[in-house]
Amino acid sequence: MNQRLIRSLLGMTLFLVIGQFAVVLAQEPYQAPEGIPPESDFVYRKHYEEVQTIMQAPLDERASKLEAYMKALHPKSKILGTMEAYFRQIVEQLKAAGNNSAATALNDKLAEMFPDSDAVVSQRLQAAFQANDYAQSIELGEKLLANNPDNKTILNILAASYIQTNNEAKALEIAPKAIEAAGPENSVSLVIWLADYYRGKNDLNRALSYYNQALEAFSPGSSEYKTIKSTVGTIQGTEAFKAKDFDGAIAAFNDVISVDPKNDGAYLYLGLSYWRQQKLEDAQSAFAKATVLGQGTSEKAREYLLQIYKPLNGGSEEGIEKVLDAARANLGI
Repeated sequence: MNQRLIRSLLGMTLFLVIGQFAVVLAQEPYQAPEGIPPESDFVYRKHYEEVQTIMQAPLDERASKLEAYMKALHPKSKILGTMEAYFRQIVEQLKAAGNNSAATALNDKLAEMFPDSDAVVSQRLQAAFQANDYAQSIELGEKLLANNPDNKTILNILAASYIQTNNEAKALEIAPKAIEAAGPENSVSLVIWLADYYRGKNDLNRALSYYNQALEAFSPGSSEYKTIKSTVGTIQGTEAFKAKDFDGAIAAFNDVISVDPKNDGAYLYLGLSYWRQQKLEDAQSAFAKATVLGQGTSEKAREYLLQIYKPLNGGSEEGIEKVLDAARANLGI
């Protein structure tokens, strides 16, 4: 073998050896001299520079190089606290490069490498909630909340999980915080739960406050909007009637009818309010509509209707069907 070929082969071998040695060096963290703590800022800056070098390696090599580097770090090294962030940066870089399978594989591996990190626990939290494992959602959510007290996702999941497990005390504590963090439009189920809860407790001012927040989350033509608007009007109208504010009651129950034109309870209270004002024709018409709707108030409404109709007709019920037919025509039934 001629000398030139031998020298060429030796040169290539030496180059490969040096290259491999350089890779090893690149993966070996800086070791602090005696007397310098491994957790010092000085050492951190050295490690930071080394990590930046690793992050410039070919994309398909970065994760393995970073993992080898991390394993060689002193347990007290300050840079360890940032390792997960670098790995997640690589995940995003792999996605951006279109290598989704590698990104998914690395992301799954991170769950094993950093099982107690907020990012991993957050993933487990959302998976548990989607699987309706509310006990697990609560355990993981409470763990995360300590370090993330204003995180809207954690707060919403926790509040919903407390509701699902009938833990009213905790739900009442967390739900308002979740609504404040995410806004009523993004926490409308919690807003409605609070409204219904306070209505059930007869705390109507709070209930109305939350119902009105819920209204803002829906478009006026939606079925959700109409249902909540009807509820608000019913509460306001009932309270006005109790306070003998019959004009207020009439206005509120007309609001109910505007979104729920076949609400028999609204017609019943309208009839009672008009009756108190001695507007007998209006009262009769309202009672007739409640009667022909054939719902829960129908029997009582017919009783009231006759109390008005009979004295106006010589004590007779004759002709009452005409009044009822007119009510049916008006309602389209």
